[in-house]
Amino acid sequence: MMNESWSLTLLLVPLVAGAIAIFFTFRLNKRYRIPFVNSYFFYLVFLYIFGTYSLAGSGILEFLLTRMEVDPEVIHSSRLYAIFLGIPFVGLSHFMFLRSVREFFNKKQSLLFIILYFTAILAAFVLYGIYMVKSNYSATGTSLDMLSLQRQVFCGFMIFVYLWAFLSILLWSRKQASIAKKFIMTFGASYLLFMLLSVVLILIQTLYPFSRHLFILIFLSLHLVPIFFLNLYLDKTSETENDQEGDYETRFSRFVEKHEISKRECEVVRLICQGYSNQEISDALFISLQTVKDHTHRIFVKTGVRNRVQLTNMIK
Repeated sequence: MMNESWSLTLLLVPLVAGAIAIFFTFRLNKRYRIPFVNSYFFYLVFLYIFGTYSLAGSGILEFLLTRMEVDPEVIHSSRLYAIFLGIPFVGLSHFMFLRSVREFFNKKQSLLFIILYFTAILAAFVLYGIYMVKSNYSATGTSLDMLSLQRQVFCGFMIFVYLWAFLSILLWSRKQASIAKKFIMTFGASYLLFMLLSVVLILIQTLYPFSRHLFILIFLSLHLVPIFFLNLYLDKTSETENDQEGDYETRFSRFVEKHEISKRECEVVRLICQGYSNQEISDALFISLQTVKDHTHRIFVKTGVRNRVQLTNMIK
């Protein structure tokens, strides 16, 4: 049987790791001011609240109640209540995750999806609450059965969210610049691995109690991996808030130097920022339309942007 102090330590370590992940993401969000990063930051915040209160918190509560020799059925019931109060946070967190993926590709979340998603979360919360109120936990095994059902539902929810996100990334990343595509595929694969590890560790908890501690560790700590790649990606492709200070020419010069833009490409970028179409750029610079398209493609590859709007926003 696991030593109690070691068990408590394994509950506290993920909390520290999760806080570190939020801190780094907060700094990235403050530095770059990008919608995708902002939504991802709130995903981590809401997920951390759920993980702290409903997962690690319920584990610590179980540890304390066990030492007080409280009836096991009461302990299991307390864990159910902790999970119940965390449902809104886990629902919000995963909505923000799906939103962040769409924002990376400059796609808006459909109103129908938002309504259906939060209706399902609300229904789960209400039904869970009704069960908690009406059930008589004095019946042996009732709370244990509920915990088992709870795990299965949570696994299904995680599979839906992260598989949906990964399939969306596969579909939308086909036309992305190489830098952006490489990052978002790594990001998606990281969370697919996160989902798979979490689901496996949840399902084997009854067979291997130690897996519960590993699950909490993965659930709150694994985010440090995609955050590392996010930092590398933003450093290569995005202007910081400080870089955006100063007049337009200063920002433009920094942009050109950072991304190694050629003289002819500079002329193309200036006209793109002024709203010129490819044909208008061709006429203004006395070059062929295909040459304009070639220059534009190279500019997109060098900067990692996916469209003219993003290119303009990098400078303005």
